[in-house]
Amino acid sequence: MKKLYLLLLCGIMTFSTVGQSLSDVLEDALASVVTVGVFKTDYAKHAMGFRGESAPEMAYKKALDLAGATGSGSGFIMKIDGEYYIITNAHVVENASEEQGSIFVYSVNRNKYEVKLVGGDSFYDVAVLKFVDKPGDEIAPIKFREKDIRIGEKVYAIGNPLGEYPYSVTDGIISAKNRVRGGMTGKFGFLQTTATLIWGNSGGPLIDVNGDVAGINSQIAFADAPNGDQILQSQINFALEANISKRLVSDIINNNGRVERAYFGIELSQRYGYEYNSSNDLVPIKMDQYPVVSGIIPGSPAAKSLGDKIDWILTKVNGEGVASIEEALGEFEKVSPGSSIKLSFENGYSTQSVSLRAGELKSPELEAIARYVLDQNNDVDVNYNHPQVSFTIKSDNLYQYSEKELYRYNLEGKNMKDNYYILAAGIYSESSQNMWLIENLIDFGSVLKLTGSSGVIDMYVMKEGDSADDIELLRQYISGDEDVIKSTLWY
Repeated sequence: MKKLYLLLLCGIMTFSTVGQSLSDVLEDALASVVTVGVFKTDYAKHAMGFRGESAPEMAYKKALDLAGATGSGSGFIMKIDGEYYIITNAHVVENASEEQGSIFVYSVNRNKYEVKLVGGDSFYDVAVLKFVDKPGDEIAPIKFREKDIRIGEKVYAIGNPLGEYPYSVTDGIISAKNRVRGGMTGKFGFLQTTATLIWGNSGGPLIDVNGDVAGINSQIAFADAPNGDQILQSQINFALEANISKRLVSDIINNNGRVERAYFGIELSQRYGYEYNSSNDLVPIKMDQYPVVSGIIPGSPAAKSLGDKIDWILTKVNGEGVASIEEALGEFEKVSPGSSIKLSFENGYSTQSVSLRAGELKSPELEAIARYVLDQNNDVDVNYNHPQVSFTIKSDNLYQYSEKELYRYNLEGKNMKDNYYILAAGIYSESSQNMWLIENLIDFGSVLKLTGSSGVIDMYVMKEGDSADDIELLRQYISGDEDVIKSTLWY
């Protein structure tokens, strides 16, 4: 009995010690977390120890005043090469104006600091900010976890859900790794966790029991209810894992605000049609079982070795099988500029493998993508002599939103010589507007890479001579047919 008592006592003492040390870890981590507030926005996104009071006392002492902010999210502070940086999600700050005084962060004691955008990556939904104002002593940096995290490890999400509850902590475990997320931003390398996230948690840290960042909190899972409503799945949450996050942050800081990416000059597409199922619901069906080489961008690395592979299907990338555009994209993202890539193709009669060396995706390559896509479009004539992306409409194969409904563009009574400027492009829906500013062909190429997998591109356009009140919202189906979604990747 005495031995059993001692064992129980040791167990209680161990539990108490671990519990106390974990609380210390979490409380210390609070000083690295900030609330990001955006106070000035544009009409579309930009493609992109001892501290006096304890951290908990400062964090929960008073309510955070976000009056005047048009949007908010979470973030955390890291010290890299002697400088303090704030890491957050791109979608938290993409709408921020480039004017001074547009973005501020609030520290653990509610001090307000102006910050500026260093750069970001809409694809992975990561942004890096830098202090304009000198940060105070209450600021404490946090670091990325070095080791790969394991299934079942305990993790904690810290952030400001709903913009009203700063320094909220939720706990959970790592329930899966390397999840692929749909949509335009945030694709691969996501940790799935049961640590609950909610709107406003975006950009905050997912920390492990040692207080290191295991991932950047990014997305929440939803499911469709029978009535069509979206239902929050509180036990399915996603954070971009630390190794990818660390690489992206390093690239953004050391590469003029952008992530280094490979460039091949290949256009892949996969078509989907629609049919009614037994429940009379319209569901997508594959018309192409594998990604198809539908084009090659002139002057690109692919132009030298893949010109004869038009209409061939892509089956493998560096030996890994690919059955969809998304899977091909995931393999392409692993390739560094200047490295070699091996692609395997079939055409129904033979199988061939081709190796090529990747270039680097920079401004000229993005412009080349935009020019290629626009040149393939038979519905518009593009005016390349204008610094903005502009065109005249020459067919009724475009669609126009009118009172949130989509109609075929009516050319009746229109002047076919009218010049239109693209102000923003992306994907529009009633529930969200993922639209990015377009100032030139480089911007348009960037948006094409983000939206191509959806098979459509939406554009805010304005006719030359019109006012801002006359902006129109047009949709272009990449397939040219509203009944066929042509999921497309330019890489």
